[in-house]
Amino acid sequence: MDAPPAESSWSGGVSTRSWPSAPGSRARSDDVLPALEYLSPNGAFVSTDLGVGWNLVPLLAGVDAAKTWQAGARLWPQFGRPSRVTPQGIDRLGSRITTEAFANVQATSWLLLQSGASWGSGRHHDGQQLELGATSGIPIGDDVIGVTLAASFANAAHLRSSYGIGPREALASGLPEWRPRAGMMDWSMALNGEHKFSSRWSVSGQWLNARLVGDAAHSPLTTAKSQQTFSASLWYRF
Repeated sequence: MDAPPAESSWSGGVSTRSWPSAPGSRARSDDVLPALEYLSPNGAFVSTDLGVGWNLVPLLAGVDAAKTWQAGARLWPQFGRPSRVTPQGIDRLGSRITTEAFANVQATSWLLLQSGASWGSGRHHDGQQLELGATSGIPIGDDVIGVTLAASFANAAHLRSSYGIGPREALASGLPEWRPRAGMMDWSMALNGEHKFSSRWSVSGQWLNARLVGDAAHSPLTTAKSQQTFSASLWYRF
């Protein structure tokens, strides 16, 4: 997430996206979707890449502070486990809209420290997650490729909804009962970048590889410990 622009900015375009069809699944979902982004000088944003939220730093601490700090909240979708990739006897998991409080700081000219605490995931909307990360950049010509290393932690409610198997489900599916405990869920590496063809046209992309660990990695529902997500978008700034 960049500092808010000096003037309101509208952009639209098209994105191609690929993501795991369910938590821990080897199956994949692919789609071509519209891309939209609105950025306000006061920190509000609506974006298919960022969600819907507000960076409150410009209002609370001023424009100069917003160049170093980002803090606020956003709404973000979290996909579940559709019926087509759910083993027989296991309850499907619907998608959820989660709320995330975020706080990021540009610690140096080359290092951004990131954190986000979210809630509202899981079968009963009682799941909670914490993500901690650090981003730096690799210059390539006039562009910069961002490199992010991160780790995610989750409470038992989130992990049991995504990776757990209850007694009734175990009996119906033939899979062993699995009750994940709260703890680290994954670590990840992401690459992202943007190239501007002109003042209006640009292309952006992101590749993320999350490696499941702990109880999430060893769940009988997990068929792939490596969870990769990819997106590429073509943008036009109005």
